[in-house]
Amino acid sequence: MPIDVVKTRLQMDGSGGSVKQYTGTMDCASKMVKAEGPSALFKGLPPALVRQSTYGSLRYGLYGPIKNSLGIDPKASKDAIPLWKKIVAGGGAGAIASAIANPTDLMKVRLQTDGMMKDAEGNLLPKQYNGMVDCFFKVVKEEGVAALWTGVGPTVGRATALAAAELATYDEVKTQITKRKLMKEGLPMHITTAFISGFVSTVVSSPFDVVKSRVMGQPLNPDGTGKLYGGMVDCFMKTSTNEGPMALYNGFWPNFGRVVPRVTIVFIVMEQLKGVFG
Repeated sequence: MPIDVVKTRLQMDGSGGSVKQYTGTMDCASKMVKAEGPSALFKGLPPALVRQSTYGSLRYGLYGPIKNSLGIDPKASKDAIPLWKKIVAGGGAGAIASAIANPTDLMKVRLQTDGMMKDAEGNLLPKQYNGMVDCFFKVVKEEGVAALWTGVGPTVGRATALAAAELATYDEVKTQITKRKLMKEGLPMHITTAFISGFVSTVVSSPFDVVKSRVMGQPLNPDGTGKLYGGMVDCFMKTSTNEGPMALYNGFWPNFGRVVPRVTIVFIVMEQLKGVFG
């Protein structure tokens, strides 16, 4: 969780042309602890747990059925499944799951960035939320129910890219390793394949992740519209134009440090369960 909070803070840092507060991962973490206390590293934990239990389960659970719906025999060997079908299945599973879980993602980002935004004079804006429930009701009351799906565009884009890269890469890399007899089926192969999958996933999805955090966490006008960005495309354009294309990879390393262990654990558990239950 602390890695996720730092990642989101780094992604928001410098948004809208504001002066950057952090120089890197450790600087961000130490400044947060000093200014807000150690508990600040666990901001957004409740919605993050709810999100992972819904989004994560749906994403992995939908991959197989979607892949089979593309005209693939469930009993066919992985060698016979085209890579593009794996990518489509992974992307579709991620898109559906992320759209459903968007409200939890919105609350997570709002809570993680609460208290870091500044006004035109450079003064920190006061905190708005006292927790997940307070955040949920304030968003609904002040912005409407539809606001819970703010940022659904970059959220779906990120999830589609992440799931397509993660699931398809794992599937394809494992197939190629087995086919070329580079490693035997087992824990070392699963760890190696999951690490490669996690790295590719982070590279592909990071720009969408930055845009998602910025669109969801930006300050709002009285009418509920964003003060900094008009949406996903506007955020992409302003971020890359004002801060350079590499700004779309803000928070890459904490993101990498978050994705790879999760991917590795998930795939190892899935492989073990597959071995036990078939």
